[in-house]
Amino acid sequence: MSPRPPGGLALPPVLDLSRNEGDRPPEDVLSNLSPRVPDLLRDYLEPDALEADLAEMVGVSPDRVMVTTGGDDGLDRVFRAFVSPGQSVAYPVPTFEMIPAFARMAGAEIQEISYDWGALPVNALADAGADGAALVAIISPDNPTGTAASTEELVGLAKRLSPEVTLLVDQAYVEFGDEDPTAELLGYPNVVLVRTLSKAWGLAGLRVGYAVSTQARVSAMRRVGGPYPVSSLGLELARVRLAQGRSRMTAFVAETRERRARLTTLLRSMGGDPLPSQANFVTARFPNPAFVANGLAALGIRIRRFPHLPEHLRITVPRNDGEMERLEAASRALIRPEALLFDMDGVLADVRDSYRAAIVETCAAFGVEIRPEDIARAKARGNANDDWALTQELLGEAGVDASLQAVTERFEGLYQGTEGAPGFHIRESPILTHRALGEAAERFPLGIVTGRPRGDAVRFLNRHGLADLFQVVICREDAPLKPNPEPVRMALAGLGVGSAWFFGDTPDDVRAAVAAGVVPVGVIPPGGGDVEEQALTEAGAAVSVDPATALTMALRTKEMAA
Repeated sequence: MSPRPPGGLALPPVLDLSRNEGDRPPEDVLSNLSPRVPDLLRDYLEPDALEADLAEMVGVSPDRVMVTTGGDDGLDRVFRAFVSPGQSVAYPVPTFEMIPAFARMAGAEIQEISYDWGALPVNALADAGADGAALVAIISPDNPTGTAASTEELVGLAKRLSPEVTLLVDQAYVEFGDEDPTAELLGYPNVVLVRTLSKAWGLAGLRVGYAVSTQARVSAMRRVGGPYPVSSLGLELARVRLAQGRSRMTAFVAETRERRARLTTLLRSMGGDPLPSQANFVTARFPNPAFVANGLAALGIRIRRFPHLPEHLRITVPRNDGEMERLEAASRALIRPEALLFDMDGVLADVRDSYRAAIVETCAAFGVEIRPEDIARAKARGNANDDWALTQELLGEAGVDASLQAVTERFEGLYQGTEGAPGFHIRESPILTHRALGEAAERFPLGIVTGRPRGDAVRFLNRHGLADLFQVVICREDAPLKPNPEPVRMALAGLGVGSAWFFGDTPDDVRAAVAAGVVPVGVIPPGGGDVEEQALTEAGAAVSVDPATALTMALRTKEMAA
């Protein structure tokens, strides 16, 4: 889930590494077509010319190539043409999600064949064909694992299947692999290859794919779909891209392979176990996948999770050095923070009997009954970092028009105390022990970012012997209140660091962290529960846990780095 930015505050642009898109094509792709654009927008255009270009590239005659609406349309046509309702389809799992989707749409019975994500299960797939499967589907290189079947395995499977059993090989990522089995596979009449210009060629937005097989099978695929699968503009843009030559594409592929190795090393450093990839992405198993995915999302980097592979994450190889460096920096911030920042209320200080009680009693003084859960819901809405203003807001919702000055005076009388009536502040107690915070202070520089007035913050720290543990304390007087990121940035500057984790118990804390470019760690305060956890998660927290667990997670990152 992408974090919601604080109102009026800009977030850095999202780096989307979830969809395996290729590099941007050169700008002259469009300029070469500009004089013809009006006609291309008006006219229906047959795909013959592009099919001829693709046929020449693959090394077959044009009648063996069919242009499709991306690779997905090619897959769909294969199932429509060669699978009848009630027939069976076999494929190894996990696989590309559209394979079972198109199989179900064709009314097929599904045979999923499990394997260890290593060698292709040729024997099991061949047996499925011998037992009556109408189609065997392979993704190579595979999505989502990135692993690739060898040419020997694919050709061996094609040989063992009867000519009536269609062998579908999705080659969307073939350009990134060490082997290209295309020529060998096209020697078998039961093989249909589906390819795309979306990945290595960088034309995902055009939705241009193609299928290659025998003339008879291509003709059958044409009959099960509509005419003009690709727009006239898309056809001509694809031709221009191909005409620029393979050199640009192969250069991008070579760079991708180099960065793929770099990404694999990075994922290992993050505690991941990456699979050997032959694609433009790497999939890795993590002990804490939700934290990694959510943490990167909070830092503006989107990666892919799969419900059927809950322990695995898929990350597209960054398309240039700038993207790679941004991913590396975000990963370091996530797993090797330079500092730890803490909100105070609900994270360091248990304020149920102090600030929260002052809200309840102030409202009662104006004739309004407020429960703790009402305060929790109000905090969960966000823009609630000022308890005086929040109290006034709760009164307004109950139909009481009270000035902020009157509310503040009553609140402060309760919290600070009056003659003969001790203030609620004496009820506050630390949530994290001095020992735990002391251990953290030995490993990290620590800072506080709070909406409290400085006097209240310093009094709490001094009373409980915590003041010497924190090098920076940013308070209400120093900067705008959260969710504005400025107080978080001030804390980073004061500590002289560029990355940190920020422990906060409200959506305002999370959004301030996101906007400041630090990792938001959601802390469920004492007495909190599902309302707080959901609010923190929806705001974009990397994780939402109790304060002690959050601090333990940070200490473990230091142990991993040692």
